[in-house]
Amino acid sequence: MATIKDIAKLAGVSISTASRALNDNPRISEATRTKVKQIAAELGYSPNYNAQTLTRGEANMVGLVFPVTDQSALANPFHIDLMRGAGVALEQRHYTMMVAIAETEERLLETVKSMVTQSKVHNFLLLYTKEKDPVTDYLRDAGMNFVVIGHPEKQGDRFVDNDNIQAGFLATQKLLDDHHCQHVAFVTSPHHWTFEVDRQLGCRQCLNERGLGGTEWVVEEDNAPQFFTQHPEIDGLVCADDILFLQIYRQLEALGRQDQLAIICFNNSRLLGRLLPAIDRVDLRPRQLGIAAVELLFNRQADHQFISFAL
Repeated sequence: MATIKDIAKLAGVSISTASRALNDNPRISEATRTKVKQIAAELGYSPNYNAQTLTRGEANMVGLVFPVTDQSALANPFHIDLMRGAGVALEQRHYTMMVAIAETEERLLETVKSMVTQSKVHNFLLLYTKEKDPVTDYLRDAGMNFVVIGHPEKQGDRFVDNDNIQAGFLATQKLLDDHHCQHVAFVTSPHHWTFEVDRQLGCRQCLNERGLGGTEWVVEEDNAPQFFTQHPEIDGLVCADDILFLQIYRQLEALGRQDQLAIICFNNSRLLGRLLPAIDRVDLRPRQLGIAAVELLFNRQADHQFISFAL
């Protein structure tokens, strides 16, 4: 059976260089990586990933950190599609995923710390961004390699994202141009996640350019009757994501308003597409976001990447 030593000898490089080349280390030239991989393929070399883990002191795993989520919350199809994209990219690098999910910030932080200290996970993807987030602070202070998916909390954090401000602007523009709405409300969650704030900013910019005012609907349990009593003029909704639309749709049906409103929402999951009526959607391409996040994680020479969206 061929060894890394055999490959290094035939390639005319050191054993450490051959190992780095096989692991796509960006410090090794593309020509050397290609040469080493070709020799490895010709020799039928199969790397021992357990041995690599012991040598490097870190596991061939990437931690996927979910936002704090209540047990009763719906599984977000956006996150599922992100995981699928990330999984495809990780498999190509012979890495696996370890998931961190918790109902409180404290428990989530403890889970991530355990992944670092006990499981030797040193690479992370954060599926959210949040101000003063203890998990991000910990990973930053511990010198871990991580990428956030979304608008980063601090300058210098590496990230992949859509241009959510532009997406909010164009989604609102489509609502105005295609449905001739005059009174638009932006539908957001009580969390006011960064992506919601950015999309709402784009929505407001579009409305301001048209000389129109805007309204915010913060979705809470069964508060649609109160909202429409206060704002009966609303004729269009821009929903921050399709989970929110799923939450409000039954309320709109109960009020008999589901066919009276023009609606556009973000994300284009096939699962919710089967549950909800046909409405305008912004496809954020979460699988591509997941793939790009993994590629960025292992490319220390780049600090961010934007993924295009589709209306």
